[in-house]
Amino acid sequence: MHVPDGFLSPQITLPAWAAAAPLWTWAARRNFGTSSTESLPVVGSLTALAFVVQGLMIPVPGGTSAHLTGVAILAILYNPGVAFVCESLVLLLQALFFGGGGFTVLAVNALAMGLLGPGAAWLTWRALRRLSERTAAFAGAYVGIQVATFSVALVLGLQHRLSPAYMPVPFAVTAVAMLVPSLTVLGVVEGLYTVATLALLRRARLLGAR
Repeated sequence: MHVPDGFLSPQITLPAWAAAAPLWTWAARRNFGTSSTESLPVVGSLTALAFVVQGLMIPVPGGTSAHLTGVAILAILYNPGVAFVCESLVLLLQALFFGGGGFTVLAVNALAMGLLGPGAAWLTWRALRRLSERTAAFAGAYVGIQVATFSVALVLGLQHRLSPAYMPVPFAVTAVAMLVPSLTVLGVVEGLYTVATLALLRRARLLGAR
């Protein structure tokens, strides 16, 4: 659900950068110091996987794309701050080398896909993990991708209200075009991906009890 460059005006992108910049600094300092050395191989591998699965973007009406995110697992295993930094790196690389998203909208995409979505996944995971780890992981990933998708749709809808010249498609069209595939297909696949990845890491004994 990348927002491409040119779809959002500075009225939205500049405040997003102002909000994201201190959050990036805080999350990086808190989660990637010397004490995080042991977790870096797993974090790096999961970030690389997220980069791959997000590269499979399906254009949808309304100015964006539909795809998996693959970052709910980072929030579940560590915390939303780790997911935010890693997803931001993925988005930066995609913008620089593959034209996915863009630099001006990087903060908007990062806040939606790297913070709000994984944050919702983490909260759902914590609420359900005592019932079943697999159920909690699936539900967390499913909820997370819906929150990320709806957040992007809301931003595009706000831009339409502010200036249809930037975003001519109304919110109703954008929301339906994005949420229908997300609710019916992508959320399920994201949940299965998260459950399978968690099980693989457990089997490989790369994780302790959480």
